[in-house]
Amino acid sequence: MVGDVLMENRLGDEFREQVVRKIARLCFTYIPVTDVRSSAIWYSEVLGFQPDLVFDSHAILQPDLQLLRTDAPVVQNMLGGKPLPRTAYFCDNINDFHDYLKEKGVQTEDIIDEGECGCHFELYDPDGNRITAWQARY
Repeated sequence: MVGDVLMENRLGDEFREQVVRKIARLCFTYIPVTDVRSSAIWYSEVLGFQPDLVFDSHAILQPDLQLLRTDAPVVQNMLGGKPLPRTAYFCDNINDFHDYLKEKGVQTEDIIDEGECGCHFELYDPDGNRITAWQARY
């Protein structure tokens, strides 16, 4: 079944040549925050990002994250009354990561098992930005 869906949605070689191959890699994921400096510390100490540059207006953290200052928390796109995630990250051991975040006092939701697709849960940064943590089953 999964193979059939993949074949039905396969990109043509012409599209791949004209568009997909011109994108080298992800540059940044932009996250709106109200306090760039304190958010940079949180993303570093809690999620392990490494700060490259930190200013009052923005910060660049590796790998590939940019925090942008906003005047107030930014309204997120919603689905079913819940904010959609700003970004998602893979993790190797979702249970350990979930426990670690709860010990750090990070707001998290319960782990959801999606069967053959894997498990995931949502966590929130200090500004309420929703982030997905995902462990795939290969």
